[in-house]
Amino acid sequence: MTDRILYQFPISHYCEKSRWQLDFKGLDYQEKNLLPGPHRLRTRWMARIDTLPILRDGRRTVGDSTKIAYYLEKYYPQRSLLPVAPDQRARVIELEQKFDRLGVDVRRWLYGQIIDRPEVMQAMLNPYGLPGVVQSVLTPLTREGVRRLYRIEPKAVMRAGQRLEEGLLLLEEQLKKGSGRYLVGDQLTLADIAAASLLAPLLSPAGTPWDIFDESTLPSALQSELQKLRERPAGQWVLARYAEDR
Repeated sequence: MTDRILYQFPISHYCEKSRWQLDFKGLDYQEKNLLPGPHRLRTRWMARIDTLPILRDGRRTVGDSTKIAYYLEKYYPQRSLLPVAPDQRARVIELEQKFDRLGVDVRRWLYGQIIDRPEVMQAMLNPYGLPGVVQSVLTPLTREGVRRLYRIEPKAVMRAGQRLEEGLLLLEEQLKKGSGRYLVGDQLTLADIAAASLLAPLLSPAGTPWDIFDESTLPSALQSELQKLRERPAGQWVLARYAEDR
């Protein structure tokens, strides 16, 4: 059994970013799900942070999806996700940072639309196999904790939507500069994994943790907005990367 463990929230798109990289490199690892809220006791002890993912690799512990990404590139260079050419390498690093920041806006905007849907808390808590009475108590507490932690407030959600649109335009402009398949060069890079995984909750690729809704039950305005996103180049690209590279 491997001693490489990824501590995660299954529904987190930042954790998906690390899972994708580990899988792409063919590295064996265990997933350990931490319960939202109490997870901080573990993460602060392990890595002095409040967030997930955290990777424990033997005696080494690395917290934060971007730090994990560069750790894996350093110690497991097989199937590298960083180009050799200096200009391409610099562009990949720049784009990875931009899309990593965009992930915050994706989360805030999407929660702003669906935080009160029962499927959201079910997706967040079901993986832990909690007794029904415990989950029923934790559900409203977790929902309000998420609302406070991620600032799911009308003005903040509106600003997140504006920044999200800017990020989608950045992605589409970058695709026009290249082959249209990958953001930089002709193979998958950290920039592609960051962009696709952190936008994935908006597209709900089949088989992912976000494929949880019967969209016909969503408000018609939200249905329309999500459909437009799927049809635009950025949405098509995310779905293609999941179909072809994930």
